[in-house]
Formats: sequence, structure tokens, C-alpha cells
Amino acid sequence: MKLTKTCARFLRKHGGTLLAIGASVGVVLTAIETGKATIKAEKLVELNKDVPEYDMKEKVKDCWQFYIPAAVLGAGTIGCIIGSNMLSRKEIASLSAAYVALGKSYQQYRRQVAERIGTEEEEKLRMEAAKETKAEDVQRDKDGDVIRLFYEPASKRYFHATMSRVIEASYYFNRELATNGCISVNEWCNYLCADELTITPEGDQMGWCLDQLVYDWDAYWMDFEYDKQMTDDGLECYYLAPALDPVENYLDYTEDTYHA
Repeated sequence: MKLTKTCARFLRKHGGTLLAIGASVGVVLTAIETGKATIKAEKLVELNKDVPEYDMKEKVKDCWQFYIPAAVLGAGTIGCIIGSNMLSRKEIASLSAAYVALGKSYQQYRRQVAERIGTEEEEKLRMEAAKETKAEDVQRDKDGDVIRLFYEPASKRYFHATMSRVIEASYYFNRELATNGCISVNEWCNYLCADELTITPEGDQMGWCLDQLVYDWDAYWMDFEYDKQMTDDGLECYYLAPALDPVENYLDYTEDTYHA
């Protein structure tokens, strides 16, 4: 069971690369087999060149089987190319969806800020922030680390933190999984930035557990991605995403519940 999931995880992660390599190897092997078949066919035609009835139809009838290996390899190569293209399109679609979600959430965030402090004031603050960013006069914490804008998709909220703080929170996330076997979205957000990512009722119902990690990822450690995004008006933001999405009723997680 674990071996099957490990293979599936490996193929999901490296499937596009493997298919691209397979297509490249297939092109070379197809050319080699075609050359071999051509040599065999030429020899056979040469042996029968003095036969009066040996026309083109007879040549094809005698030589077509020489090209079977090349045809099989060619078909396999085409399959690898199509498969690689389909996987690439899925990855691009996934990234595009994440970017669209980020953009929509950011626009909503801006509207909420404008409602609280006024449209003109929000525009003024945004322009000042843009000028400061261009001048590389970025905000830093007491240790001199740059404070960046992050987006947390589980709670669909923005927060400010340094990259070292986020990496440290990722460590505490995995420590919580290892010691308690589970962690809620609220607990995760508290590790990231308790000031901006406040507790919500939904955050207690959603979370991750060690069984989910083992069943779905065949691993005991959650990996995180920090994708740098750029909004339409030039705002830099990092899309923070764990390898697995949180699930409802994570405390009672079973493989059959989510993989029926």
C-alpha cells in the first residue's frame, strides 16, 4: 500500500519530466530502428531486383514488418509528448487558478481597507507604499529582516511577517503534528501571525492530521511552498501553501471518509 502511494506521489511530482525524457529517448530510438529497418529492406530489395514480378506492391509486402519496432516506438513517443503536454497544462491551470484567487482576495482586501479609512486615503497609502518599495526602503523588524506580505489560503487572509518567521511557523506546524497528531487552521494561523490572523469558528473545524499526511502523501512532514506573486497594480505578495489542503473533521480523519 505504501509502495503504491509512494509511486503515485512520485509520478504526480515528476510525471511531466519523466514523460519529456521518455519522448526524447523515443525520438532517438525511433530514428535508430527506422535506420535498421531501412537497411534490412534495402538488402531484401537488392536480392530480388532481378525478379521481373517484383514491383512496389511486393516490396511493401515483404518489407513492412521490418518497420514494426520503429512504429511502436514512434507511437510511444507521441503518447509521451501528448501526456507531457497535458500535465504541463494542468500545472499551468493550477497556478493560474491560485493567482486568480489571490488577485480576487487582494481586491476584496483593498475594498475593506477603503471602506474603513476612505478611498482617497487608501489610494494615498498604496501609492506611498509603492514609492517606498521602488526605493527599496522596505519595512524591517528589529533584527533587520524584511517584513513581507503573505496570503494564507486556508483562512483566505493576508498577513505581514518576515520569511524567517514563516519558516519558523512551518517548523512549529510539523512539531505540532508530530507531538499531538493534528493541528487546526487557527493554531497554524496563530504561529504565523496572531495579530492579523485572528481566531475564527471555521478555523477550529478545519485542520490537518498525521493520518491524512500518511494516507495522502505517505510522509510524516508537511512541505510548504512560498510562491512569489505580483498583483495587477505591482504589489508583491507571497502565496503560502502547504502540500495538502486542510480537511473538515480532521480530528476524526479516516482514509475511507475522504477516499471513498
